[in-house]
Amino acid sequence: MTQLPTHRPILVLSLLLVPAIASPCGAAERVSLTGAAITADPGAPSWLRHAVGELAAFIGEATGKVVTMGPAPEARSGTRIAIGPIAARDLLGEGLRPENLGDEGYVLRSAVVDGAGRIAVAGVGPRGTRAGVLALMRAIELDAASASLPAGLDIRRTPAFAKRGIHLNGWAFRSPYSFRSWKEEDWRRYLDILALQGVNLFYLWPFMEIMPVPLSPEDRSYLEECRRVVAYAQEAHGMEVWLMQCTNRVARDRCGVADPRERPYWRKSQEDLNPGDPKHLQAILDSREALYRAVDNADGICNIDSDPGYFPGSPIEDYLKVLQGCRALLDRHNVHGREAKLVHWMWCGWGHAPDRAFDQDLHTRTLRLLRQGLPEPWGVVCGRFEDLEVCRKEGVLGKTVLLHYGLIEDEPSYPATNIFIDPIRSGLEAHAVPGSGLLGVMGNVQTPLLQLPDENTFTSWIQEPASVRGTEREVLVGLGRRIEPEQAELLADGWLALGETDPARIAGIIGRLEVLLRSERPVRTGVLGRKLFPDPRIAHRMLLLQLRLRLSRERLASAATSSAEEWMGLVRGYLDSYLAWDLAHGWHGLWGWDSWTLGGFTGDARFPVLAGRLQKSWGDGPAMEERFEAIARDLSARHDVRAVREGAIRFLREAVLAAKPVATLAQKARASASTVPEPGRYPPSAAVDGILSTPYWPGGLVTPNAEWLQLDWDAPQPIGSVTVHFLQHPSMKGRTIRLQAEVRPGTWEDIATAVIPDAPAAPYAVAAFRLPERRSLKAIRIVNLLDLFEVEAD
Repeated sequence: MTQLPTHRPILVLSLLLVPAIASPCGAAERVSLTGAAITADPGAPSWLRHAVGELAAFIGEATGKVVTMGPAPEARSGTRIAIGPIAARDLLGEGLRPENLGDEGYVLRSAVVDGAGRIAVAGVGPRGTRAGVLALMRAIELDAASASLPAGLDIRRTPAFAKRGIHLNGWAFRSPYSFRSWKEEDWRRYLDILALQGVNLFYLWPFMEIMPVPLSPEDRSYLEECRRVVAYAQEAHGMEVWLMQCTNRVARDRCGVADPRERPYWRKSQEDLNPGDPKHLQAILDSREALYRAVDNADGICNIDSDPGYFPGSPIEDYLKVLQGCRALLDRHNVHGREAKLVHWMWCGWGHAPDRAFDQDLHTRTLRLLRQGLPEPWGVVCGRFEDLEVCRKEGVLGKTVLLHYGLIEDEPSYPATNIFIDPIRSGLEAHAVPGSGLLGVMGNVQTPLLQLPDENTFTSWIQEPASVRGTEREVLVGLGRRIEPEQAELLADGWLALGETDPARIAGIIGRLEVLLRSERPVRTGVLGRKLFPDPRIAHRMLLLQLRLRLSRERLASAATSSAEEWMGLVRGYLDSYLAWDLAHGWHGLWGWDSWTLGGFTGDARFPVLAGRLQKSWGDGPAMEERFEAIARDLSARHDVRAVREGAIRFLREAVLAAKPVATLAQKARASASTVPEPGRYPPSAAVDGILSTPYWPGGLVTPNAEWLQLDWDAPQPIGSVTVHFLQHPSMKGRTIRLQAEVRPGTWEDIATAVIPDAPAAPYAVAAFRLPERRSLKAIRIVNLLDLFEVEAD
């Protein structure tokens, strides 16, 4: 047999993200995969056979040639791929020696020998071999018409953590953005993506808490589908699958919605029961038994201690009763019997006092009680970085999976692709330490396809931290190559442009995307792109819709014009792109229009300034109303009429009406302050800019303080009254605000005080100062601050 040359192990950024690795045999030497033949060890489990089949299919699609599968051919020409210790030994004439690599470690080698490609991959056992096959798939490079691999690879790798998981938790809006609306085939394709990213723990929430018992035909059918999804993850990918459940939330009815994919939650009829009440405990267990009967093949059940599900003041012993009851039901109904795991998600803490969520003493006592009263096998999900120390001190780190909730994506949050690569890396580097004894790491996502950049960063890091240590752009280009290699640069530029403020740069990328999406050229997909749904270009279309929204928002927020007609065009453009994106994913169809107004734009510090500028240009009378009406008529020709008027026009119109300018002596002053935490977003000048809705932020000053805002005029002004509009906050009730004047250089004294009234329904907390008589003042100070919106002086 021809022996594959042996090289020293190569230190690489990774096969996980960087497909091209320098070859000791020369940078130009490649292993062509056209006409490749695959030989695999016999007797492999289903999930290894599936991986080999996926490798053959990917190479066949990429090269246009059928991949030969079966025993090693006699001919030595063409590339041969050996999978498994036996096949590798037959190809090489020696074993790959994957010793000391653990269950999922592997060896991968490639070379060109006598003009023919030779690739060998093997692990100690089938899981390691499967990991090597997936690494091989990720390393394949595509060009215009072929597929190849760098020659000279000599890789030995074992994953950073034994358990690497993803949990989908979110809300029922439109497909494919919300997983709650996915079809079974969508689930299969997403599981294929997770497998390629090295995920081996899948955490599925069937939402039993919204399904009353006895189960309706629709609910039973849905749970049967969940069972098939679980089976696919296990049989096709060898994944461990956990089902999520709440401790004590039980559905009393179906909220009038037959399909559980579309059923609302959380509603009053989905009730938190008291497990200390025997009848309530039985109702909880009856609900969970229906789940365990229907989805009886899960490897484990993971129970969140609260949120959702909670009963204030309930003792930990009652929490244990629920878990003990679930344990007995699993033993009775789950196909794995006593081997099925029961996992405690350590989150807010069961029965915690309302002001004591995340109490670490409570977490400690809970773990100790579980150790005493819950049969093995049981595990822990740690929901925050801060609580890992509790697991370490209690000696359960080896059975703990870290799930720092919200690291990839907050939930709930308005649908938008995040580019949080640096925060994800820094958070994991600081807390998830390979070799620390931690069993595993898991992330959660609400909108899986939207979050591909951050989710891929996360899953790559927990498998091989070195794989994502490049710049953010390098990481994104690597992901782009996996989706559509020829468009990797465009995808990376597009993702980064989601945080761009220069309209010209955003517009340039939009133009490139529009040209691409109009093209009729066949799409040449990468290893992940071939699994995207509903088609491979969903990533590009999601980017285009978001970039159009970003562009119109930046143009509107940064506009410097006095033309009423130009303002109309900018407003129309923003609302048009906002509605196009919002109606695509349907977020507000779930939440109503009064949450995340205008896609969160109303929370932008520039929004009140914009409203003030529009008020100045359009006024607040008939002319303004006619302009908004004209925009509404135009948009209603392209979008749902109710969405236009209730979801878009209404909020901007209200903001303009509320932005009637303030014009007093204060607006002629210069403002300065003792503290300015964010001068770019919330400067002192916002307190005298004449726009009531723009804040100056002095920091989180929720207790009385000595911080001040100072107003200076070029010449003394006759001041008889001063009115200050603060944030309406509970800490302001009864707070004494002081008005000061400079009695001599550098010395300030109180000239009036005002007590904030108890008026929580008022839009602002108002401090009203009235001087006994007018005083000629060149400067004043307002002392004892909170967020301050506007000062008036007369």
